[in-house]
Amino acid sequence: MSAVAASVMHKVDPVEAFRARCEARAMLVDVGMLDLHEAVDELQADAAASGLVGTIGQDATQQIMAAAFTAEEAR
Repeated sequence: MSAVAASVMHKVDPVEAFRARCEARAMLVDVGMLDLHEAVDELQADAAASGLVGTIGQDATQQIMAAAFTAEEAR
């Protein structure tokens, strides 16, 4: 990883980045470009692989995903 990439990585809040990814996936599901189960499964796998689940816990991870997909359904 380059020094610039490392610098940017330290400035990005992993929870906020995950939240943004969840919201983006929810939009894709909403317009029919992605299957709900596929979207959620990939987000869960990525959260576990990146260590986010270990950092904030499974419940908090699921709450972030649920909030993104619930907000998109309400639109």
